[in-house]
Amino acid sequence: MNIYKTVFDTEEQGKEILIEKGVWEEVTDEDGVTSMQYINGTKSVVGIGRIVDTPADIDEDGGVVAAAVFFDGWAYDILTEDTIDFGKFEVFPDEDSVHSFFGH
Repeated sequence: MNIYKTVFDTEEQGKEILIEKGVWEEVTDEDGVTSMQYINGTKSVVGIGRIVDTPADIDEDGGVVAAAVFFDGWAYDILTEDTIDFGKFEVFPDEDSVHSFFGH
């Protein structure tokens, strides 16, 4: 099993590349509802989204003192039987990263 951690410029770019790489495909059911379906050896795709670098500072009344600061990009984690080259979009966080996926 292969675990890939990826970061794309935008959510849409990530979705397009995951479709291009054969990770998933967009399907529309008989009611017109669109969803993503895993294909090939894909077992899981987790849309992480934007990852927080510095959490927001919230006061005791729930007001925002300082807004959260995010890392650049949109993250997806993929669990698959396939070997996929994500090139510059694959990331390799160290052990004290802000997010883990299946221990990675």
